[in-house]
Amino acid sequence: MAIFRSFKPFHPSPMTAALMLLFAAPSWGQQADAQRLERVTVTARAAPALDVDHADVGSMGNTLGQTPQSIGVIGTDLLAATATGSLSQAVKLDASLADSYNTTGYIESLSVRGFLLDQGNNFLRNGLPVSNFAPLALENKERLEVLKGVAGLQSGVSAPGGLVNYVTKTPQREAFTTATVGADGNGGSKLHLDVNTSLDALGVRVNVAAENLRSHFEQAHGSREFASVALALQAAPGTKLSADLEYHHKKQPSAPGLGLLDANGDGVGDTLPVSNYARLNLNNQSWSQPFEATSGNVQFALDQQLSADWQARLAASVQHITINDRLAFPDGCSSATNYVYPGLCANGDVDIYDYRSEGEERSTWAWDARLRGKVGALGLSHRISLGVAGRSLNTDLAPKQAYNWVGTTNINMPVTLPADPSANDLNTNSRERATDVYGSLVSDLGMSVQSFLGWRTSQLSRNSARSDGSRAIAIDQTVNTPWAGLSWSPQLGAMLYASWGQGAELEAVPNRPSKFVNAGQVLPTLKSEQTEVGVKWQADARLLLSAAAFSIDKPYADDQPTASGIPLRLAGGKTARHRGWEFSAVGQVNKQLALQASVTLLDAKYSAALDPALVSQKVTNVPTVKASVFVDYKLQAVPGLSVNGLLTHEDGKTVNSDGSVTLPSAWQLDAGVRYRNRMLGKAVQWSLNVENLTDRSYWREAPTQYWGGVYLFPATPRTLRAAVTLDF
Repeated sequence: MAIFRSFKPFHPSPMTAALMLLFAAPSWGQQADAQRLERVTVTARAAPALDVDHADVGSMGNTLGQTPQSIGVIGTDLLAATATGSLSQAVKLDASLADSYNTTGYIESLSVRGFLLDQGNNFLRNGLPVSNFAPLALENKERLEVLKGVAGLQSGVSAPGGLVNYVTKTPQREAFTTATVGADGNGGSKLHLDVNTSLDALGVRVNVAAENLRSHFEQAHGSREFASVALALQAAPGTKLSADLEYHHKKQPSAPGLGLLDANGDGVGDTLPVSNYARLNLNNQSWSQPFEATSGNVQFALDQQLSADWQARLAASVQHITINDRLAFPDGCSSATNYVYPGLCANGDVDIYDYRSEGEERSTWAWDARLRGKVGALGLSHRISLGVAGRSLNTDLAPKQAYNWVGTTNINMPVTLPADPSANDLNTNSRERATDVYGSLVSDLGMSVQSFLGWRTSQLSRNSARSDGSRAIAIDQTVNTPWAGLSWSPQLGAMLYASWGQGAELEAVPNRPSKFVNAGQVLPTLKSEQTEVGVKWQADARLLLSAAAFSIDKPYADDQPTASGIPLRLAGGKTARHRGWEFSAVGQVNKQLALQASVTLLDAKYSAALDPALVSQKVTNVPTVKASVFVDYKLQAVPGLSVNGLLTHEDGKTVNSDGSVTLPSAWQLDAGVRYRNRMLGKAVQWSLNVENLTDRSYWREAPTQYWGGVYLFPATPRTLRAAVTLDF
């Protein structure tokens, strides 16, 4: 890990960084030899195409239209057209995705098909596992791929909602330099440089960015610096070497969520506050410190063409993340007759805790070796994939953290409170290891029928202990996650499919001794199961229509009461069943109109639980209906001019476990306009985007955290973003 420990935060001003990059860019571009590189990806610096035809995350090798899985792809062209700069903005672009405790200045989370993804096991970077415990940088991402549903075949241990693969930009055949200068209505600014060149036979792609972060939340301004380098070398005929290195530093105060008001005084929040707190940040004490994260990733890969039908790949990666997690955290209310938890007192009072967890370190190692090829057997054609993979996730925290009550403030009239940074609470460190053996077989059973079989065996080892060595627990397990599918293509461009699969995941009891008898314990592995049927139709060479129906059963840990009054958390104590429909249309309707539209109908309820009252209750913070429609239209009357709009709608999110509080139905309209022309012989793009055009005020999400806290997050107020992009 020495390579990552040597990272030192570099904090140039955005203007300094821009001048350095702009002066360097032309000299790099002059060194380019455009004919030495094989084209390995499609650059999307023009208007959005939205006609992606493949995704690596599916692992089947088929095009999206011939893959018996639900997969969504959000490409760099769509990210640019919508001025998307964060994961929470990206989730608006697919109706199967949703926020989960996503706020300014903190690590973002994601739910798919109503299931919260695991930050350590549900995210890949170029096909290799990474931790999502770090702010996401999109400047060097070519696309975000989302496999929806159980992904036991692809990842072994992971939550059943889906699997996210961040695909990074790679060197291109043609040399170019693109500089973007952006600003927003809050006073923020950003400079980004994307340089593609070659040094003799070595292809080089560099992305560098510096940004002044200005949030709509009060006292939540920050900054970030980012740099990445991608290398590609055709070492010999059939032999390709590649590497990808990334550094990201972000420092910004986080804005915690609010909670339900306890209107009837029974000690539990039960009433939504009015939704006019879009700019309120309770992390506003004079002693409040910013959340800070520094992350580094290094990946290497060797691709070898063994013959016309067989290929081999060996890839490895290492990631290191250092976090200082600090804020004035609102949680519960002690100023009423009955202590309120979760929630706030009826008058808006809320307790504040001085929380500081300094020097958190998380490291992830991963490797993958696979062999793919074609064979003929029993008169049929088969595609085979065999592989061995390994990964490790280590969490090393400081011996103690601070979580100290410092007083009570009010959401309507904030109060100045004293600090108490005393580190009194022990932390829990953990180690997780997995070695996987996997394989898949795709067989052509005739002119129009294909079968898909897959299997993954994971040898898991997980242990944890408190920082003083107490409560040491270790679990070793072997888990099998099979997958099977069948597809039928009645005509060219159309496919019907059915699939079944299993997934597995690990859970740990939160390290809160006051809340759980077995705090910090690692629980046995649980297995989820999914059945899915769907249809895909390539309506046009560049337009894909699809529909899918699915049912997923996922067991959860649940809390059993004890004589001490503190519950015991048990593995598999309750089961949720998520059933739903997904519809999507993605691609080019014609030369002028591009479309990315999706609708998800979801029924997510508990089918079993230790508490009988929970059975048949809806899973909280999961919409029953979500729609997302993005349209981009190029005006023929004005060459180079295009307009776009993104309309999103959500309905049916419950806030508390008994379903008595539901977020009101909400919709939002974003809009944008872009104009491409030439100035002094250079291509220039002018962009203007408005998020929440009508400035609607509403509660966007209401996640329940694993410790029982329920939090409300408001929609982003109307925000203007402008950018100018120059192609050298």
